[in-house]
Amino acid sequence: MGLGAAIRRRGMALIAVGAALGITMPALAEAMRPLLLWISLATMALALLRVEPSALLGVLRRPGLALLVLGWVTFGVPTLVYVALAPLLPADSAFLTAAMLIAATPSVMSAAVFAILLGADAALLTVVAIPSNALAPVWLPATAAFMGITAHLDPWAMAVRLFVLVGGSFALALGVIQAVGRPALRANASRIDTWTVSLVVASAIPCMEGVGHALLGRPWAFAIMLGFALGLNLALQAIGFIVFLPAPRQAALSAGLISGTRNMVLLLATLGDPGESDVGLIVAAAQLTLFVMPLLVAPAYRALNRRTP
Repeated sequence: MGLGAAIRRRGMALIAVGAALGITMPALAEAMRPLLLWISLATMALALLRVEPSALLGVLRRPGLALLVLGWVTFGVPTLVYVALAPLLPADSAFLTAAMLIAATPSVMSAAVFAILLGADAALLTVVAIPSNALAPVWLPATAAFMGITAHLDPWAMAVRLFVLVGGSFALALGVIQAVGRPALRANASRIDTWTVSLVVASAIPCMEGVGHALLGRPWAFAIMLGFALGLNLALQAIGFIVFLPAPRQAALSAGLISGTRNMVLLLATLGDPGESDVGLIVAAAQLTLFVMPLLVAPAYRALNRRTP
């Protein structure tokens, strides 16, 4: 087995290793932080190269399912989280506040990468991710205000970051397609996947900036927060899948995936150092679950895909 094949085969484990490196080597995570936006842009561009235009057009020609998934992840999931947790937790609970912010955060922009790794619908997730993130500069600050968060969530800065990420990744992908053509990209699909996994591993390192120090300072508290964030992620994935069971199996898996898998980098960038507040630390734990989760859920996704009606 060559190196590329090994990276693809062990991709989900390697992503978790990247997060571990960011935690255990804080200086490396800090040094790589300025590169995070550009690594994310390149990752999304590579993922777009693996999405067939016919699949994207198929989603856009029949947008009903994409709109339903968008409405669910944007409005349905935060409502569900509030209704489920508000009666159980004090109004000023950091866990309630963090859960609401996580639920209101848009779907992860690299959702197509996880779709490829887990066998979900990359085209559907790409179509949903763009408007989901476009709404973030308005929806996320509104949710923060509702929860009484004092952190300054700058809509303009958020919008500029998202514009660079989305616009840059699409421009890069289109440039590559024009330069080499679709047949060459199809012939080199495995190499594209190798580089995509490698970039996700690299992005996991700076995403963990500050988590190592916070973990050393409050290890037991962080363990509890990690358990809470992981439980929330997995529960939302399961509920999202069940809600969309009437849809095709890949679409239901996709809805489940982005119900729990959110753009934590965007949220962490606005909350600052995760060690400064319990809410920030819970969100940092949620970011860590993003890199650990694929390894945990892959067997379930494979089994559910095999049982496609």
